[in-house]
Amino acid sequence: MTAEPQDTARPWGEIEAQIRGPRPMSLHLANSLMIWREAGAGVRRLRAGTGMWHLGVRDSLEALKGLMRTEEDWQRLYAAVEKKASGRADTMLRGIAKYIAHPYKRPESAAALALKIGSCRLYDFGGSGKPILMVPSLINPHYVLDLKPGRSLAAFLKERGYRPYLVHWYDPGEEELRFGIGDFVMKRLKPFLEHVAGVAGEAVPVLGYCMGGTLTTALAARAGDMVSKLALVAAPWDFDTKKPHAGKKYAPVMAEALAKLPTGMPLPVDAVQTFFTSVDPTLNDRKFRKFEAMDPSSEAAEFFVALETWANTGAPLPRKVAEETMLGWYRDNTPGRGAWYVGDAPVRLEDITCPVWIAAPEEDRLVPQESAYAMLDGLPNAVAHDPGAGHVGMMVGSKARTGLWEPLLKWLEDDHAA
Repeated sequence: MTAEPQDTARPWGEIEAQIRGPRPMSLHLANSLMIWREAGAGVRRLRAGTGMWHLGVRDSLEALKGLMRTEEDWQRLYAAVEKKASGRADTMLRGIAKYIAHPYKRPESAAALALKIGSCRLYDFGGSGKPILMVPSLINPHYVLDLKPGRSLAAFLKERGYRPYLVHWYDPGEEELRFGIGDFVMKRLKPFLEHVAGVAGEAVPVLGYCMGGTLTTALAARAGDMVSKLALVAAPWDFDTKKPHAGKKYAPVMAEALAKLPTGMPLPVDAVQTFFTSVDPTLNDRKFRKFEAMDPSSEAAEFFVALETWANTGAPLPRKVAEETMLGWYRDNTPGRGAWYVGDAPVRLEDITCPVWIAAPEEDRLVPQESAYAMLDGLPNAVAHDPGAGHVGMMVGSKARTGLWEPLLKWLEDDHAA
């Protein structure tokens, strides 16, 4: 008899309990406090006519300036702005404290460990349904595909006749720390796919989310005989789009920082989070001020905590993966130019012959829709879908079921025979 694989990993609930963010905390606090402490200076710039203002408020500010007739008027405006700004800073701090103190803990998943290779794990949601392999990004935790009851794509698919298998990359071990992106495809995803296809006795559908979608594109090109259908959700491909990728201009800075790390050291989680913060440096200020007003016992507050904790949990990126992402993808656009090598050969879209479903929202601020849709021209059997929500919202938000899950299910169930 073959022994069942043992899952010796620490429960994610224990890990999350130590990670309550936002991360890195010092950066987010500095961003917010700097903004609000400078609010009064904005009044002085308005008075002096030296400010640079957003087009959306320029006319209103000019009208406000016209109302300031005396020194006393300007002093009252300055005091009011300072008071409002101080209040917003305090609200943000209370929101963070409220988040850290919130009692919510994500329930442990019912999925069982099916296979472990190195530090990477494959979880089986069980049942007698049709197996499907689900692949998350290497950057954030796997469980965005199984966030919590009612907000789980994996659970949704299981309830509708599928048997989800979910990849959990976990923290890179000694071997994974030496991996490039192609190694994760060939030495981890391919064996996981072989296992799932072996259970099914035939080729199986594969779903990849974000960076996981780019990896599964390579997987389908290398092991297409085991992939019956490929669903790509916000999978970046062309990194030289008219609408720039979020953080693209910061990739060279991150590459320089990488070069200064000790040899072999992975890119720390907080460095990765700093990269994402560059997309919208004031987002956390707005989020936590909104959270401060929520009823902590509400589903909305619980969802906020669940999602925020997911976003701030993660594993360091192996050095080669970080370099390949920042330099190969963001700087050199190797996937989009057909110059991304996996398994000693470039990944060619024309090698993928199975039906492909490309879901990419126009509202996505991390992966431009144009980047994901760039694959349509190179794939012989692909269709596009706009989920009508943001990068994460389409997967777990209020529009997820109607915008992404149900259209995905319909596509999986349709006969795509030529």
